[in-house]
Amino acid sequence: MSKLNSSRSPLILGEVLFDCFPDGRQVLGGAPFNVAWNLHGMGFAPTMVSSIGKDDAGQKVFDAMTEWGMRTSQMQTRDDTPTGAVEVTLKGGEPAYDILQDRAWDYIEPPVIEDYSEFSYLYYGSLAYRSEKTAETIRTLIEQSGLPRFVDLNVRPPWFDESWVEVLVKEADWLKLNHEELQRLTGISCDSTDNVRRAVDKVRTAHKVANFCITSGSKGAFLATNDGDGIEVAVTKPDPLVDTVGAGDGFASVLLAGLISGRPLRQVGDAASRFAGKVCQNHGATCNDKSFYTDVLA
Repeated sequence: MSKLNSSRSPLILGEVLFDCFPDGRQVLGGAPFNVAWNLHGMGFAPTMVSSIGKDDAGQKVFDAMTEWGMRTSQMQTRDDTPTGAVEVTLKGGEPAYDILQDRAWDYIEPPVIEDYSEFSYLYYGSLAYRSEKTAETIRTLIEQSGLPRFVDLNVRPPWFDESWVEVLVKEADWLKLNHEELQRLTGISCDSTDNVRRAVDKVRTAHKVANFCITSGSKGAFLATNDGDGIEVAVTKPDPLVDTVGAGDGFASVLLAGLISGRPLRQVGDAASRFAGKVCQNHGATCNDKSFYTDVLA
């Protein structure tokens, strides 16, 4: 396993995009960007590695990051490819998401970093692996950085192929996915804690993953560590419930923050649950009010 640097600067790679709604609203997001935004709010100075277009949307991304105080040194700009976007439509009353292809984040180049020792973790998700250029960059960072890895696996057809799993998660320090995704990967019905443990053991044996974060929506989460311990984390019910967008990203943000700062895992899991519930009381996945992030780990 990679040696953890106690630095407070995680390296976050992946998509930055706008969710575009039928009423004309555009909401800035993308799971890696949400995680980076939240970590910055908590004071962990993440470095975001992504790509935006030289367009109005790209300028909005840059302006938002600058105003929030985020590092922009590893943000790339492309002249010939637009900034990421998702077209959100309603089908039968339920939202449907079209993650538009051939966007700037499909062409992320390896960052120019001479010394990776200033970073604590490398975070990335599986969605960014959909394009060969960004996939190549992920493979390069895994090899060159030697950083502990926090991998957020998102089994979202058509932007997922099981052949990617070995490269993305092999010897990862943490793997996050939900119980439905775990069931799909293992063929084990994850309808009980015992079955979740069995499925986790199957993935750990196959890919040498150390630790797992398995989320189960309203049923909470399960943290499985490489020493055999398992921590069940109860869900924090939001009051009022506004929307659930970004709850999983919020949970991942706090878990990563707790790991970097060396907090006890039980304490971190409870804090992550509280923050995910807080996110559900908010419109969207992030907040630009600094007070929203006060004492998250307390």
